[in-house]
Amino acid sequence: MSKPKNLMKRNQFETTVWSHVRPLLPSLAGLFLVAFGSITLAFVGWLTWYDMTTWSKDIALIFFGSRTGEHISLGIGMKVIHYFLIGLALLLPGLVTLLRRRSKCPYHFGYLASLPENAPIPQECLFCTHADCIVTLVRQSPSTKEKEGD
Repeated sequence: MSKPKNLMKRNQFETTVWSHVRPLLPSLAGLFLVAFGSITLAFVGWLTWYDMTTWSKDIALIFFGSRTGEHISLGIGMKVIHYFLIGLALLLPGLVTLLRRRSKCPYHFGYLASLPENAPIPQECLFCTHADCIVTLVRQSPSTKEKEGD
């Protein structure tokens, strides 16, 4: 029994859209982490500057002291050092994700699987450290499809 044509077109459209969106997901995640990490660290910087200039606080007191009863409260038991570490924990993996994504191969996840059957594999792919492309290629190879059909 064959599938209706509109269902086949819809699946083909979803596959096409997903194949264009999938390579952007790591970059989007990296940008999200960098943005929120930067916002958090900017808040910590502003709060530190405000406390040092307005209240003449020591930096150790700002980072490790309690803010209970002050105008800018950080939440129950939260100290500025916690926000600083959260900001770093968001920013650093985001930067690593973005820089690693940009410095590696120009091809995207699933690139080898999208090549025509008799097309040569690019030289860069033979020595690439990302195994994702190769794994996708092996999963979609004709020999595995024949085994599934049996």
